[in-house]
Amino acid sequence: MKLYFIRHGQTNSNAQAVNQPTLGNDEPLNEAGVQQANELAEHLKNEKIDVIISSPFNRAVQTAEIVNKYHNLAIDIDDAWQEIQTNGYVDISTWNNLFNFDEKASVENTEPLAVFFKRIYGALDKLAAKYGDKTIAVVSHGGVQHALYAYANKLPLAGDMRISPMKNCEYRIYELD
Repeated sequence: MKLYFIRHGQTNSNAQAVNQPTLGNDEPLNEAGVQQANELAEHLKNEKIDVIISSPFNRAVQTAEIVNKYHNLAIDIDDAWQEIQTNGYVDISTWNNLFNFDEKASVENTEPLAVFFKRIYGALDKLAAKYGDKTIAVVSHGGVQHALYAYANKLPLAGDMRISPMKNCEYRIYELD
């Protein structure tokens, strides 16, 4: 399965370098985010994409809808692709530590890292079983890419799982078994 993993376009919180909470905030794309998504749509318009899946958050759905303008596919909204669940804004240092199994960072009412990775791994297993020979575009969030990278590279769930950050509307291609 070929997977295009797309981070959503820019929001006002992204522009201010503040991590977005996932509870209670469904921030839309800002003007720059809409432009980024349109540029990405142009870039991907000739790519063969069979299925588009999106996190349910507005910023991801908007990005998916814009990217889809040349593909005209039904967009599958899937809760599994949400960002790691936090209870409000988290500062950058704490955010980074959330993805380190050794740090055991704890923020009240935050999804445990092992639970988050298990959720993303389950979503990936589901995609592989359902769309094994297809090309999938998943529009999601920056933190999700850490779990996706670990899954694709069969990394043990230990240590710092952060990989290079993704810019808004950046995509990475994975070939998954």
